[in-house]
Amino acid sequence: MSAIGNIAAAQTAKTIGKYNERLAYEQAAYDRKKAAVQQKVFDTIERPRFVKQQEQAYSNFFVNALRTGAEFREGTTPFLVGVENRSNQMLDLALADYNQKVAFNDQINQSLLLEARGRGERLKGDLTARAEYMKAAGSLLTMGYQSNQQGRLVIT
Repeated sequence: MSAIGNIAAAQTAKTIGKYNERLAYEQAAYDRKKAAVQQKVFDTIERPRFVKQQEQAYSNFFVNALRTGAEFREGTTPFLVGVENRSNQMLDLALADYNQKVAFNDQINQSLLLEARGRGERLKGDLTARAEYMKAAGSLLTMGYQSNQQGRLVIT
């Protein structure tokens, strides 16, 4: 009786589909949490440390510029170099912020793709189960038809 095997295969396919969906959802939730933690670490540790390093570098530049004895006022070379340094530092900080945001969004997008894959696994399990149920029904109908043709009332 292949019908019983088909029904068992259908139930197994549904169970596997549900398991794979749940697994994908758990992984996606983990990825979102990981992205949130990395964002928090960047905002509370890495970015302030980066800003502090920039301030220290500018302070060192400023002290060195004053040690040369050159005037540090608007329009002078040391002043213009200082403005250029500050401009570069602001650009570096903006790039660090941008890169962090892109990395965060990428992790969120990956988690969404993983959830979609989980929904696909569930659908695959359901479709496989449906096909197995149809095979079981076909098998039962064939056995019933053959029994009927042989004049029996009981399927053997």
